[in-house]
Amino acid sequence: MPASIELFKKYMNPVFIETGSYIGKGIQHAIGAGFKDIYSIEIMPEYFNICSGAFAGYNNIHLLLGDSPLVLSEILNNINESVTFWLDAHIGGAVSPLLAELEVIRRHPIKTHTILIDDLRDWHIWQNNFDTEVLKQKIILINENYIFSFENGYVPNDILVATIC
Repeated sequence: MPASIELFKKYMNPVFIETGSYIGKGIQHAIGAGFKDIYSIEIMPEYFNICSGAFAGYNNIHLLLGDSPLVLSEILNNINESVTFWLDAHIGGAVSPLLAELEVIRRHPIKTHTILIDDLRDWHIWQNNFDTEVLKQKIILINENYIFSFENGYVPNDILVATIC
C-alpha cells in the first residue's frame, strides 16, 4: 500500500487533503498519522458513500463529492496554513486531474505545502501528456525552492514528494 501512517507522519502538516478517496485507506492512514483536519475528495458516488459511512463519526474528517480541482479550490479558500497533499485522483492510468490540481495549489497564497503524488508508474507523456519531469516543472511554478524526493509505493520510487526545507 503506497499510503501509510509512517509515510504521512514523515510529511506532517496541520491539514491533510487527499484527492481520490477510493475506499478510505488514505483517510485511515491520515487519522493514524494524527492530522488535525482531513479532507478527502472523491468523484465517484459509490466510493464517496463507502467513505461517508465509514467515517461518519469523525468531526475532523471532511468528505466531499465532486471533481477534485473544483472542490480543491473551494477547500483552499478557507485554509490559511500548510497542507500535506496526497494527490491520487485518477480513473485507471488514463484519466487524471493532476495538472489541474497543481494549478489550484499554485494559486493558493501559501507556497510551503508538502505535495505527495502517488502512482508515478502510471504517468507517461504518450498517455497523459505529462510525466514526472512535467510534474516537477509544474511544482516549481508553485515555489522554486521545492526539493524533490521519492518514496516507495506499489513499486520503488512510485511517489513523488515535494517539500520546502
